[in-house]
Amino acid sequence: MKNLIFLSLLILPISLSAQYSCASAVEITDGYSSGTVVTSGTGGYQDWVSSADASCGSASSSAFTSSDVYMYSYTTGSSSGESFYFTIECNYSLDDEHAIGVWTGCSGSSLTSCVVNTYEFKNVLGVCTQNLAANTTYYIGVGKQYGSDYLKYKVIDFTVEKSTTIPANTCSLSNAIDVAEPYSGSTRCNYSAWSGSPSVCGMSIENDSWMKFTAAASDVVIEYSVGGCSRNYGVQLSVFSGSCGSLSVISGSCINYASNNSTGSWNFSGLVPGNTYYIRTDGYAGDLCSYSFSPISGVVILPIELTDFQAVATQNGYNRLSWNTQSENNSDYIELEKSLDGTTFSPIQRISAAGNSSQTNSYLAYDASEDASNTVYYRLKLVDLNGTYFYSPIRAINGSSEKAFKIYPNPTTDGLLNIDLQDPGSFDHLEVRDLQGRLLFQQSTHFSATQKMDLSELPRGMYLLLAVGTFKTLEKRFSIDR
Repeated sequence: MKNLIFLSLLILPISLSAQYSCASAVEITDGYSSGTVVTSGTGGYQDWVSSADASCGSASSSAFTSSDVYMYSYTTGSSSGESFYFTIECNYSLDDEHAIGVWTGCSGSSLTSCVVNTYEFKNVLGVCTQNLAANTTYYIGVGKQYGSDYLKYKVIDFTVEKSTTIPANTCSLSNAIDVAEPYSGSTRCNYSAWSGSPSVCGMSIENDSWMKFTAAASDVVIEYSVGGCSRNYGVQLSVFSGSCGSLSVISGSCINYASNNSTGSWNFSGLVPGNTYYIRTDGYAGDLCSYSFSPISGVVILPIELTDFQAVATQNGYNRLSWNTQSENNSDYIELEKSLDGTTFSPIQRISAAGNSSQTNSYLAYDASEDASNTVYYRLKLVDLNGTYFYSPIRAINGSSEKAFKIYPNPTTDGLLNIDLQDPGSFDHLEVRDLQGRLLFQQSTHFSATQKMDLSELPRGMYLLLAVGTFKTLEKRFSIDR
């Protein structure tokens, strides 16, 4: 016993001087989980961080600089738009409140360019990041919100979703799915109970998300799977007809509940071909789960796989509308529609589509801007050769963007930017693009009014900074002048 004590004393002076470095982060991939992680605590060596940018969430910087921190890293694939969900289980009554943070900047023992962070008084704590940049390493840190004692927790879920379309939080923003590609989503990311969710099937709604499909036949078959649930309950499912303001549940569509790690098949009959139907997914008892839907039959094949639809006010009196398609199947044309109230739309331009294509096609259109005090709305109507069509998500432009969106200093000499958003709830991420429109950098706003961005690795030149939301995108130019 004396020998063991003597050895531990020999180790102690070395461990006191150790610090975290980026190279020590544990590399993780989709499906990662862990046994119980226990760090050394006060006087120990476990990954002490010298500085951490915590301006993007509710955690404090001291949660990562004044306590043990355990670090992980995840590197995205070649396509932008991934999401990941990192969830731990801890006993806060014994181990205090844990914090989780995500950063893209890491140098030595310093963490910069925060993406999201959070802490809670809960035994299960998770963090969600969406719209991830391609080929980018994200650093995930677990720390103590208060105190400098040891950490003790389990990683119970690390799920990566590569669907570039994020489930909507309300019916009116539902994304369309079809039989050409399975659709994945989750109940994790900032979802709350939509006030318009119908009370049916004895369900209590906590974190519902929405998507839609167009029936091609009276009988529809959709397979589903559920997994990665943080509380091991599952999700509750239902399908509705009608409009988002007046929804009626489809008989036999209520599943209360689809348990964790389960699969099943939905079979609906009596549907009207050409009509749109809405799928609601909600975590049972607020559970945080991943799910996917695979339409098998009876669902319209969408003519176009749409990505990166943006509406931006330029400085020459026009609004610029741009979008890409990843693939097109018997597509005929794309109609650009405009509205002054976000409800009643009128066509303003028709653009010929590519027909059949498996490569990326880029489209561009301009529209004379309205008075600066007005907000204008745009959407795309995508039509195939048989006359089948679907609508894109709505984009909005507010002409009075000068006060709503500020960046400084401009120019910047060190690549460090400050961004102020007057209406932060309208934007979910920021993008930096070159003047040719290529995406160079992306970070979540976490709906915070004040943002910081580290672009020190970009060369000298002129760039575009975009604040991107579900309904609107604002754009400003800035320069890096070294």
